[in-house]
Amino acid sequence: MLDRPTDLEPDTDLEADTAEADTDVARDAEVALGADLVETDDASGHATVDPDANADPDAIADPADRRTRRGSLWASAIGAAVALALLVTALVYGLRPTVSDGDRTAAVSSARTTLESLLSYSGSTFDKHVGEVSPQLTAPFKDQFTKVAASDIKPMAVRNEATVQAKVYEAGVMDTTGDGGEGTTVRVMAFVNQATTTKAQQAPAIDQNRVIATMRKVGDRWLVSELSAF
Repeated sequence: MLDRPTDLEPDTDLEADTAEADTDVARDAEVALGADLVETDDASGHATVDPDANADPDAIADPADRRTRRGSLWASAIGAAVALALLVTALVYGLRPTVSDGDRTAAVSSARTTLESLLSYSGSTFDKHVGEVSPQLTAPFKDQFTKVAASDIKPMAVRNEATVQAKVYEAGVMDTTGDGGEGTTVRVMAFVNQATTTKAQQAPAIDQNRVIATMRKVGDRWLVSELSAF
């Protein structure tokens, strides 16, 4: 029979090999995953990996938070698009041809002259008055004026032997349309006083009126194309 040893000493070489293997595992983990992902269990000496250290934030974030971020991005994109559209509109509008100050001044000046001539008349010379003022008018007002003058104003002026003197004491541009070329219009508001005498009323009666004259550019002239009381 073989003698069995009474005492077995621990295999120190095996323990050393096991510890060295664990250390190699930890080092390999550090290289592969990054040192900040590997932790060492002080008790066992074994490497452990933090599963959340390098996780995708969007993968673990609250779905409501992800929706909020996406909503913010959409709001920013829409806001930028609107701002760009407004900028383009402002540039296009700013580059559009407009009625010049010279045209505005000419339209107002013509409105003053025409209104004073148009609204001043006498029963005894009414036909002459219509003939003189008609060239300062254009359609559609020209036709309207000649009809009303013949049917309403002339009979009253002749019957009452009326004389009316008009004076524009203030006028200014309300708005404009067009680019200053043919057909451009300028609306002019004018404050007009009319002094009227008749055979029954020798002392002048003063009427204060506000009228809006639409001046239309025809060739190089500004003619009245519409007239209304305000």
